[in-house]
Amino acid sequence: MDSFLPYITGDGSVGLYSEEFNDIYHSGYGALTEAYEKFVLPNININKNINVLDICYGLGYNSKAFLNYYGKNKEITFDCLDIDKNLILLSPFIKTNHTLTDYFKKPNNKHARLSKYKKYKIDDWVNIILLENLCKEFKNEFYIESILNNKKFVSYLNNKIVKIGKFYQKNRINTPNEANKCLNLHNIYYQYLSKRYIRNKKDNIKFHFYVDDARNTVKQLDKEYDVIFLDAFTTNKCPQLWSLDFIGELYRLTSKDGVLLTYSNSVIVRNTFLEAGYFVGKILNKKNKSIGTIASKDYKKIKNHLNEYEQGLLKTRAGIPYRDRNLSNTAEEIINYRNNEVNNSNLISTSKYLKDRGKK
Repeated sequence: MDSFLPYITGDGSVGLYSEEFNDIYHSGYGALTEAYEKFVLPNININKNINVLDICYGLGYNSKAFLNYYGKNKEITFDCLDIDKNLILLSPFIKTNHTLTDYFKKPNNKHARLSKYKKYKIDDWVNIILLENLCKEFKNEFYIESILNNKKFVSYLNNKIVKIGKFYQKNRINTPNEANKCLNLHNIYYQYLSKRYIRNKKDNIKFHFYVDDARNTVKQLDKEYDVIFLDAFTTNKCPQLWSLDFIGELYRLTSKDGVLLTYSNSVIVRNTFLEAGYFVGKILNKKNKSIGTIASKDYKKIKNHLNEYEQGLLKTRAGIPYRDRNLSNTAEEIINYRNNEVNNSNLISTSKYLKDRGKK
């Protein structure tokens, strides 16, 4: 986590800044708010047991928010992809239910910032289920002692969940029956181990984690997904996960009425989705502002279609996709190839299109 700088986003949830990409992992206005508004609430018509593919899982806000919102009475399988194992392992320990005063106990907490609201949250049973899945897959490895015991990060961690993590690491969770397990956990976290936890602690929620370049993983996956989250860094920072070839793999993995969701509004992303075969629309907030993009094989899943002006933008040079035919090129190679294609294209430039439309 030393290569990631934790900070408090606008809604009080924890975000990370990546020094490698010189970019933030989450929206500055609210990491958890973004997860709900862009990756959860657009799925309001989900009425079945589902498979979820979470690309660039990170701290897991998108999957955790989805489980928190939809997971009460459904069977859900999450396949979570990230190239950094430490982010996956940290995901259940990051604070989501808290008061902002927790972050200001120490005057040296330079990266905390005040929030005007805290609208969304993650219930603790979600993190407990996530902990158990991580423990099964990574065994004792899942508890990152160097980080979770580091005073530098304590303001950003859920202390009670950390204690449960220590408990799991010592393998005392492997008790003969569920009653003994709950009794032992009760001593650590009694206020949350109620009938609600026992009711939600079922084997119908499964997490599988893939630590690798997502391009390698998607080629190996062979099932259909009802929901796909694409939460990669922006196209100019990580073109590998926005190329037409990569999106084509996601199209193959999308069920006939499934949806692909992303925070991106960019012309190149939307046109790439179209060229891959998807129908494409906008994710709108309550102010009717576009805050993301939805794609589906099912036209009926698109509630907010692109208008004439937005469709025209897709036909400009700005809409020319990235290409990565073997899903193995570097970011620099992918960007350079597209730049050459743009420079030799006969398509109208975006600036001329905007000028002709009277836009600045």
